[in-house]
Amino acid sequence: MALQAYKVEQVLVFASRGTEAKMLAAPLIRPMEEWREDVAGWVALRSERAAEFDELYDPERTEPYVHAAS
Repeated sequence: MALQAYKVEQVLVFASRGTEAKMLAAPLIRPMEEWREDVAGWVALRSERAAEFDELYDPERTEPYVHAAS
């Protein structure tokens, strides 16, 4: 299955599910120590499907990843 584009705040991630995208992007948005202290913030963090960015997917990549230009 090809990875799909997701936006987590301003971070573009290619993943198969939104939860994967959130896990990859969260430490780039805030340090994990802060997320541990702000569980409500972690829960509120959303990944949004961004189909308009699917064309940026690198077909050579098979594992979820953060897009370099993010």
